[in-house]
Amino acid sequence: MSSSLPEDIIEENILIRLPVKSISRFSNCMPALLGSSNGLVLMDPMTSDENTCIWNPATGEYKRLPEYLDPLDSVAHGFGFDCKNDDYKVVRISCTDPNGEVLDAGVYSLASNSWKNLGIVPYDHFPRGTNNGVLLNGVIHWIAAVTVSRVLVCFDVSDEMFRDVPLPYNSSDEDEAPSIFDLGVWEGKLCLFQKNHTEDPDICTHQNDHVDVWTMMDNKWSKHIKITARMTDMYYGRPIQTLQNGEILIEGGLREEEDSIDLISYDPKLERVRDLKIHGFVGVSEVDTYIETLVPLNSGTYVNKILILTDDGDLDL
Repeated sequence: MSSSLPEDIIEENILIRLPVKSISRFSNCMPALLGSSNGLVLMDPMTSDENTCIWNPATGEYKRLPEYLDPLDSVAHGFGFDCKNDDYKVVRISCTDPNGEVLDAGVYSLASNSWKNLGIVPYDHFPRGTNNGVLLNGVIHWIAAVTVSRVLVCFDVSDEMFRDVPLPYNSSDEDEAPSIFDLGVWEGKLCLFQKNHTEDPDICTHQNDHVDVWTMMDNKWSKHIKITARMTDMYYGRPIQTLQNGEILIEGGLREEEDSIDLISYDPKLERVRDLKIHGFVGVSEVDTYIETLVPLNSGTYVNKILILTDDGDLDL
């Protein structure tokens, strides 16, 4: 079953793809979406000669971040609003040695337009697919590896401190219970998708696959539901948002198109999943929630807009 885009997705202003024409001034390739907070979007131009940008799609204004303290590759990002200091911050975790054995964190403040080093973080690595942190209530979340297990890493945007919380499942024994994890938001709570695959991959039919949905409250996990709908022909990715009709918007789609990113909607009450067919939505897109705002970046640089200085000193667009 497929469906058109629900109206409440439009009402919530969900950013489903960065339009190429609108951001062509950033680079000659498709930028990567690293996060969204209060109507501002964090993007990586994906070129060696251009820095990460904060962009306001509503006004077209963008601001390039200064060079990061460490030139080595980043392994995780986060973007959020500091309500205590009325500031937007970017946290970046990167390798500090060529072997990738030491991870170092830094935080950028939009108010001061500068980076600050936070020192070494006690994690081995951030698994592929968890690089962009999930922002909820002023805290950015990732899944990271520590020795032979994995933990939930939490970064408080205001106090700029890291802490970690055990996952509800001990991931040290992948042979007995192989799982893939995705973080997201479910009914306003931090959510963990534990995707379980129990068959030989060479003869896989996905008949016994299922997704355990965990939610966290006060640093405690509880198993919410178990998803088994259409496992043979549908794949489930990251949970994005609860819709007004009670359904959950999720990255996912048909298994035969698993190389691209689409959107599906899951109804917990009816245990039904729908493949959403969205006009103009192209696969391999970056997806995040977005609510329009007029927050200024005070950069003076705009996408596809020309600044004209009038005689009285005012700027016209």
